Amino acid sequence: MLSPLRSFSPFRTAARGLEAQRVALGVATENIANATTTRTADGTPYQPKRAVHEAPAALRAFESSLRAARLPLQTANGRHIGGVRHQLATNGPELGPTTEVVGEARERLEYDPTHPDADADGYVHYPDVNVVDEMARMISANRIYEANLTSVKAAKEMIKRSLEI
Repeated sequence: MLSPLRSFSPFRTAARGLEAQRVALGVATENIANATTTRTADGTPYQPKRAVHEAPAALRAFESSLRAARLPLQTANGRHIGGVRHQLATNGPELGPTTEVVGEARERLEYDPTHPDADADGYVHYPDVNVVDEMARMISANRIYEANLTSVKAAKEMIKRSLEI
């Protein structure tokens, strides 16, 4: 019988994915909004940011175990599978990505001696934000967010149908 805690695992994993894409969408939006910000509160140009996603240790351990077990699983003898066991904690591992926002010190120079933030040589330091790339990141984050929502709906439907039996 499926334990109640394990049945909510897809929701926890999808929630982590939804959060990761929400952060990525927010970072891309912030970059676009500040694409021409030449002076922040500390007097420097805006620094573009990136949302960096990393798989959790539990997933990396699973992937390495899967790679190690690949050859024995290709045989026709079902007893080979018996040696590979993964014990999960009762509340299950966190399988969604962790997301960190990192700043990137990139800037582009534009010659405009009339600009109030121009340096002594007449160059204005703008953040190096490519709006097209940021829009592509936003679209990608939105699609992945939708895929996570679809997995939540599918898990809900499976649980609902299993309760009808």
